Amino acid sequence: MPKTTVNTLFKKAPDCKLLQKLANGSLDQSQNLTRAIRLWALLRWLYSENGYISLADTFTYIDWRKAFFTETHKDEKQADILKHQDSNCACSKTTKQWLLELEVPTDEWQNSLQAQIPIADSELEKLLEERLFGQVRKSLQSDFDLLVSRNYLQRINQNTGRSKYYRRVEKLPNFKETEKTPLTQANLSRKKQAYLAGTLGLFSFLDPNLPVLAEEFSEQEIEEDNHRIFLYVDYVVPESSSTQDAVDEIQNQLQEIWDGGQIMPLLLTYYSAHQNQIKECVIYPVCIYFMERAKYLCAYGTTPKGDINWYKYRLDRILSQHIEMLDWKDVRVPQILREINDNNQLPTPKTINTKLKEAWGCDFYKEKSLMILRFEEDFHQCYIDGISIHDTFTKITYESTFELIQKYVIDKKHQAEILNIVKSRPCTDAYYRVNYRTTDYYVIRWLRALGSKVEVLLPWELRQEMTCEIQKVLNLYGHIC
Repeated sequence: MPKTTVNTLFKKAPDCKLLQKLANGSLDQSQNLTRAIRLWALLRWLYSENGYISLADTFTYIDWRKAFFTETHKDEKQADILKHQDSNCACSKTTKQWLLELEVPTDEWQNSLQAQIPIADSELEKLLEERLFGQVRKSLQSDFDLLVSRNYLQRINQNTGRSKYYRRVEKLPNFKETEKTPLTQANLSRKKQAYLAGTLGLFSFLDPNLPVLAEEFSEQEIEEDNHRIFLYVDYVVPESSSTQDAVDEIQNQLQEIWDGGQIMPLLLTYYSAHQNQIKECVIYPVCIYFMERAKYLCAYGTTPKGDINWYKYRLDRILSQHIEMLDWKDVRVPQILREINDNNQLPTPKTINTKLKEAWGCDFYKEKSLMILRFEEDFHQCYIDGISIHDTFTKITYESTFELIQKYVIDKKHQAEILNIVKSRPCTDAYYRVNYRTTDYYVIRWLRALGSKVEVLLPWELRQEMTCEIQKVLNLYGHIC
């Protein structure tokens, strides 16, 4: 692709009009002004000889980071950036240094800026002494996404790799081409904007677009001393890792497919932990769920076991470098899936939500069965009574427990054994019935976590499984007694 030289729009000093077009919000807020200057400096670098020499026509954020910063630079945590004392690194340069290097007459520029926006000398001086590119990875990545939305960069699909790939445009847009209707912030104070951005940031692990959306409201970082609601979630994917990049890329590809309207079957390569094998699966993608510390693609099609059914594909175990869309007439598409499409009966997220409400558990495609539980009276009163566990989780009487056991336990020997056990339990304890997904690990893990505070009375098979597991644990710790 031919080089695009920096036109007069970026050769001149960044005046108020240009900065306002680059900013996400009013320039009288210092964080918006700082980001606008950073975007201007980033564009100057990308479209300069330095940028063209250092980067290929197509590049990732990682490529840019290696070319732009020194080898010792770290961008995962703000603390790492502040500790980095390499004066040659781009993160060490202040806003004022960047302006001087790019031949901007700072005194004249300051006077012009203050004549157009209400910003005090002290606030502007503080801004000029800040490290312009001393930002964490997510903030800098969102800068690239913003430039794409303004047509200053192109986002391209790459057949190899899973990171976001960018390309410089052949012709830089003018103001009219980049104008967009700004997100209204009229009813939100600066403090509320920052709070909303911080709250969205809590859920950034769910959707890679949330940090970008958050910055539509505010770029101001929430201080832990002022922000008093936090979310700590177990998530199998390490933050700011290549695995996170891969998961985000897969999620972005799926979102683009769903946003396109016409959803086609997909071919993906998947590592099945249960079978310890890599499988190719042809599926119809429905939605993404966060369950049990990971994000899953809920889909219908060929499972890793080779049958045709629903399945949850953990996003970090999808090995496909690029998800391949198939035509409905492709011979690799299962006949059952084609028939469902021909009959206009393709599943929707509502289909899965309905299945999840039918029985307790994450594996919505597994068989359901009746479970009866007993909770110790005091424990139930303090921790179980009144909480929402599942739609089918219902308290029953002590007498009803006997009736259900007689109805659902066919084997007379097992039935007699369980009835005798219930007779030996206090009638003042709490008894519950619930429909659950058999062999669902989420349910099993929940029961194990409560230990002796809960007892599985039904089904017999699950009770035996719990007994065997407890015996194994006892074998490990039995020497202590």
